[in-house]
Amino acid sequence: MISEQWWLRMGELRDNAIAASEAGRVRWHPERYERTYLDWLRGLRDWNIGRQLWLGHRVPVYRCANGHTIVSVEPPTKCAECGSESFEQDPDVLDTWFSSALWPFATLGWPDDTDDLKAFYPTDINCTAREIINLWVSRMIMTGIELMGDVPFSDVVIHCVVQAADGRRMSKSLGTGVDPRDLMTKYGADALRAWATSVAMSSQDVRFDESRVEGYRRFCTKLWNAERLVLGSPGTPSGSLGSLEAREHLEDRWILSRLCVAAREVTRGIEEFTFQDSVNTAYGFAWNELCDWYLEAVKDRLRDGDPAAQDVAFFCLDNLLRMLHPIMPFVTEELWSRLPGRRDYLMRAEWPDLHDRYVDPGAEEEFTQVMAIVDEVRGHRNAAGAPKRGGELRLDEVSGTVSRLVAKLALVTLVDDMDGGTPLASAPGRVRFPSGQGDARRDKERKRLADDLAKTQAKLDNPQFREKAPPEVVANLEERAAGLQEALDRLNAQD
Repeated sequence: MISEQWWLRMGELRDNAIAASEAGRVRWHPERYERTYLDWLRGLRDWNIGRQLWLGHRVPVYRCANGHTIVSVEPPTKCAECGSESFEQDPDVLDTWFSSALWPFATLGWPDDTDDLKAFYPTDINCTAREIINLWVSRMIMTGIELMGDVPFSDVVIHCVVQAADGRRMSKSLGTGVDPRDLMTKYGADALRAWATSVAMSSQDVRFDESRVEGYRRFCTKLWNAERLVLGSPGTPSGSLGSLEAREHLEDRWILSRLCVAAREVTRGIEEFTFQDSVNTAYGFAWNELCDWYLEAVKDRLRDGDPAAQDVAFFCLDNLLRMLHPIMPFVTEELWSRLPGRRDYLMRAEWPDLHDRYVDPGAEEEFTQVMAIVDEVRGHRNAAGAPKRGGELRLDEVSGTVSRLVAKLALVTLVDDMDGGTPLASAPGRVRFPSGQGDARRDKERKRLADDLAKTQAKLDNPQFREKAPPEVVANLEERAAGLQEALDRLNAQD
């Protein structure tokens, strides 16, 4: 049935909202969503804001006993046209999205000029989903400019949509949803937060993967163990590093340089709303560089109470906890409270402000060589089935500092001369493991690799498989076959 409806003329509201975005007063992250916003606004027509529902904000329209219409914020007392003092309010209510568009300032006491309104309007960030850019975000911007004289927020952050593991939408009715409370009980709130932060700004929607949440729980455990190692050494760190030039150990200069790079990248990721960059950088620095390489390199120095190693390890741990705190607030706050001399909360501590103070390209280049040689030696040892400790290594044209670190980390003995052995690709030199060690293990590994390679190659040689399988599956199998062949060749070179 056709009935009278209340409309809102959108021309000026629309133009102001477009101008605010084009002038950079509202920024979009990712930037492509500005196009969604502008395209919708440019095609916008007048808005039917009246709804015939039981609940909602009543339309501020009144009719006197003689049928004259009055639009008024406050209920009228007398009709200006006929003098009637009898009024009836229009039964329509406002569209839900019109009411929602008032949220940034109505929740702060508007239309009264409250202290909260002065303090918190406009705000900085609106984090939301792409499906309500037009329904809500654009309308908050329009009403904010019209009623408050300014945009309600300066940055709009659009997160991805998390799907069920099979790619379907998460839904209670379909039974495809995941209760975050169950995940927090199982893995901890920090693990869930870290995972969510790592995928929030993905360019595509993501499928939920519980194993990744579990992985961040293991990361929390890694942080606990790292702190136990650092604080378990004799003595107390001084908390002062002094000058970088005074650092005689390559590993100290390297980790401080990597810390500066990590702090810079974590900060950039947060400032630019590429949160996955911040998470991945902090994770990689903590696990791969600090724990797997630096702490392994200085274990004996920490055990002996070396002040230099203690100070550097403590400094790195301190700044790492600061960087991780916005992502994993609970475990970092607890670990922070255990550091000596900490009397206040981590949440009140200053953000790492390292700039490039300790950046040392020379140390990074040298230690990169250390890592490459150690990785190769470990690969040869694994392929040979030799024990994890032992073997001889000859390095040519490599500094004594690099050689000593390689020997310590690869658990081999440096020799000046060697007959035979396996040549290295990462540096001039050769490695040799005692003959006869691990022959049975080597034969078993050779058989496993050969069998796996044969099965993989059989699939690839099947024309029906190549025709029906998705291209990415075929590509993955081809990559796997190449890797197996390389490992088998490396193992055979040990004979």
